[in-house]
Amino acid sequence: MLESRPYTRSIADTAPPARSWEVALLMAAASIGYFVVQLDVSIVNLSLPAMQAYYHADVATLQWIVNAYTLAFSVFLLSSGVLGDRYGSKRFLMVGYALFFVGSLACGCAPTVAFMLGARFVQGLGAAIIVPNSLAVINWSFAGRNDLRLSLLSVWMAFGGAALTSGPIIGGVITSFASWRYIFFINLPVCVAGLVLTSRFVKTPPKGVARANDWAGQLLLLGASAALLVLIINFTGLSSLTVSALGVAALAGLAAFVRTEKRTVEPAIPLDLFVDRSLQRALVLGIVVNFLYFGVVFFASLYFRDTLGMSSLQAGLAFIPVTLPLIAANITSGKLSRRGGPERSILAGLSLLIPGTLLLALPIMRHAYWPMLPAFMLVSFGVGLITPMITATALQTIGPERGGMISAVVNFARQIAGAFGVAVFGLFIAQHDNASASWRDFSIALLATAVVLLLCAHAFRRATVSVPSKV
Repeated sequence: MLESRPYTRSIADTAPPARSWEVALLMAAASIGYFVVQLDVSIVNLSLPAMQAYYHADVATLQWIVNAYTLAFSVFLLSSGVLGDRYGSKRFLMVGYALFFVGSLACGCAPTVAFMLGARFVQGLGAAIIVPNSLAVINWSFAGRNDLRLSLLSVWMAFGGAALTSGPIIGGVITSFASWRYIFFINLPVCVAGLVLTSRFVKTPPKGVARANDWAGQLLLLGASAALLVLIINFTGLSSLTVSALGVAALAGLAAFVRTEKRTVEPAIPLDLFVDRSLQRALVLGIVVNFLYFGVVFFASLYFRDTLGMSSLQAGLAFIPVTLPLIAANITSGKLSRRGGPERSILAGLSLLIPGTLLLALPIMRHAYWPMLPAFMLVSFGVGLITPMITATALQTIGPERGGMISAVVNFARQIAGAFGVAVFGLFIAQHDNASASWRDFSIALLATAVVLLLCAHAFRRATVSVPSKV
């Protein structure tokens, strides 16, 4: 077992970058990592039909091409955050860039589905290292300047929004005029730029007290999540016995995980974190928002092509007004939070997201793209206002010395929710041969999600109202 070692210097003693160009280069080093990670979420979706034709794959296989990445990404976020806290977030950010480079190169060269799934898993490992450590770099670099840190977190999220926006366009252009393999090859220069910027412009952070990695807990969580994803994605082709076995395996794995976390001295997910009401609200909302957004984007990617008859390029262009509000909202969220705290931006986002979700659920929406567009834009803008403040709220619940760990927990919850969103919303396409039935199930899921979002809005509004009474 690793021995604990004291800090050689504290985060409070680390001077933040003083000049604007230093701040800009540090933010570039941290933010292009989040950009490339999110790019591979959106750029892959519109290239799935081309992969489907090349590999002769069904919808379930396409879901696994998306979720092999997301599953590795979400689960291994937990250990990478801890390792970054222990050995330094700069060092692990560079490791993440290198691993993502290797995974992207392997994806671009993948000759078979099995090879592709393995390469996507490696990509997910790289993404799992990049995200919490890029966020931790911002967190400890500006630990003493909370207002600036909130604004920079919004910029960091805006890079992800830019990736989600440009991904469909880039993917549509590449798939229309070249091989789909280039959607992975374009990651390579971004990873190289990230390595160079991080090595030159990010200072070496203070090292935290060494914590033992809870590998048993993470493997149990990986097994339980994988079993549940197999159950959902491959449900239509499974026997009743297999369905039962997978359900039992998922529940048993989850129960064993909780038991392990309670007994482990330094668990992957410290259960005592969830005592904090602010963190509870942030996690639940983050889970619901990512479940909805990832599921809707996956569904729309296939629906635009298969039902509305769009080409890859047309579908890519169709996603521009759908995802563009995400960038504007990410930037706006920082301004709103400076005036009224993170809760103000979250409530503003929910006031757009809930009507957008309800509007998109209307049966009349299924016939054409243009009626859907206002609903998609409301959803996108709402998500953009909410997501940066979920991270900011969570980071405020714990000291900056454990910023890597808390950001890993938050991003794990959100990413695994996204994987289940893809799995559930993908079923609506896979198990129906006609658009009417697919949209019916899609609408039911949207209505159920809107109800949960209303409950989240009520919880955040109550918390906001109760603040003055504590003063």
